[in-house]
Amino acid sequence: MSHTSILDRWADQVERRAAAPALATAERDWSHRELADLATGLRARLADGTGPVLVACADPVPVVAAVLACAATGRPFAPVDTRQPAARWTAVLEDLDPGTVLADAPGRAALAAAGHGELPLLDAESVTPLPWAAGDWRGLTGPDAGYVYFTSGTTGRPKGIRGGFEAVAHFLDWELAEFAVAPGTRVSMLTSPGFDAFLRDALVPLCAGGTAVLPGPGPIPVGAALGRWLAEQRIELLHCVPTVFRTLRAAGLTTGSLPGLRAALLAGEPVRPADITWWRGLFGSDKELVNLYGPSETTMTKVFRRLTAEDAEAETVPAGTPMPGVEVAVLAAGRPVTEAIGEIEIRTPFPLRGYLAGPGGGFVGTDRYRTGDLGRLRADGTLEVLGRRDQQVKVNGARVELGEIEDLLRRHPGVADLCAALVEEDDGEPVLCAYLVAAAATTAGTAAVTDEELREYAAEGLPAAARPARYLRLAAIPRTLSGKADRRALPSPAALAGRTGEQPLDGLEAGIAELWCELLHLPAVGRHDDFALLGGDSLGIARLLDGLRTRFGVEVPLRVYVGAPTVAGLAAAVAAGRDGSGDGASPAGERR
Repeated sequence: MSHTSILDRWADQVERRAAAPALATAERDWSHRELADLATGLRARLADGTGPVLVACADPVPVVAAVLACAATGRPFAPVDTRQPAARWTAVLEDLDPGTVLADAPGRAALAAAGHGELPLLDAESVTPLPWAAGDWRGLTGPDAGYVYFTSGTTGRPKGIRGGFEAVAHFLDWELAEFAVAPGTRVSMLTSPGFDAFLRDALVPLCAGGTAVLPGPGPIPVGAALGRWLAEQRIELLHCVPTVFRTLRAAGLTTGSLPGLRAALLAGEPVRPADITWWRGLFGSDKELVNLYGPSETTMTKVFRRLTAEDAEAETVPAGTPMPGVEVAVLAAGRPVTEAIGEIEIRTPFPLRGYLAGPGGGFVGTDRYRTGDLGRLRADGTLEVLGRRDQQVKVNGARVELGEIEDLLRRHPGVADLCAALVEEDDGEPVLCAYLVAAAATTAGTAAVTDEELREYAAEGLPAAARPARYLRLAAIPRTLSGKADRRALPSPAALAGRTGEQPLDGLEAGIAELWCELLHLPAVGRHDDFALLGGDSLGIARLLDGLRTRFGVEVPLRVYVGAPTVAGLAAAVAAGRDGSGDGASPAGERR
């Protein structure tokens, strides 16, 4: 499949299945023809412009239309998450220098708040759909302008990764055939538009005549809410990160659950043996569990494995074997090795485009990329991924540079020294922690820096995934003999955490506090502590609301949580929901 044949294949499906749903949102279904008309209208608005198109839309529908329109007009597109901090907006705009900024209302508000009101804006709501004609989209011969996705860089500045539709087409060919994606197949779309896996979620079903299914606005569903959504929406292929997948363990699934689901495809983080044991214990081999591996620099998945019962017994769950046309090597001292640990290198059957600033950073020649991941290649060609060679980690599927966190937080006047680490305890979810040595107060009356001050400071300069969930105080950062921070010697958060503030009351407050401790990996919390200030991110909030629903039988809407994000406040909301007097909270199953 060449880059233009993506549009050819999509056009075939629009002709054959014009009235069938292409995108299923919480508000409405968009048919293939309606989406095609919107893409045609946007293509007309973009045709006269030049330069990259920055796509700043919280609504995924105009993002999908922009992907199609830019492919046809030969203009590169760069989708971003509208929730990114102001400093990141500035860096993205400077590096990309967009000719057009397609933005919906949340995107425009975010740009204005970041001080970027004077831009070549195109309001997404102003785009008028125009009649789609297959002949206008087939057989195009324009250049493969490709796309740019921004990730964090080692300098603390976003790094723009350039990719091409030829690379996307190679991936689509593989997944469409490997998992028999056919007309009508319903595929989950849980990825933010700011990550390249969004292209997978959208284009796999569109090129097969299937449906990309989106959850409602707000945090993605987790736990019981995710289980209900998968069942109600009849999802056949689930794409997500293992962190989200694991929340299904609290959903009360049985062997008869999720009758429509055929496969769960996991990427972005390591899969654990316990994940396989639990899933196969429920469904055996009826619902496949698939491990995917591949960095954004080489365009999504490049190695995959259908996980088996034997993989659950392995010390490291295998990443798998290369997809067709891809070669994988493990290098030690620059030479390929087998059954030994080295750096993973990927060779692709299409050209790699490097970064906006040039190739560098692991790119070798035009078709090879050294990932920075340590791995081992088994004698049978199966790849194991063993971690990072540098200080890069994965948080909820997003790549995070520990050096970026440390560089920013060390600039705070209240911080004398700092070390960031991804910590995992008692088989819980990994927690991004900042271990800090507070600066001595040199002025009379100066108070030590607080967690709240550090969180606000981090929010101004770091993407959401790179903001530490926990701030832990030390007298000194442990160091090796060479003077480097010794992350292996850092104490566990549990060893440093203590009870904060007034203790929760017995009964409902104690039960909610127990849920908080499980989610935040804390030994104790106070009844007036703020969930977000203790480290609860957007995924944690979604899991908290799901836990309240399943444990206490009450739906607590997000707006109610925002108004009372404490143990005491949520206990009052749950109690009010039970007796029907709550402002929005209601017994589980009721809708208001």
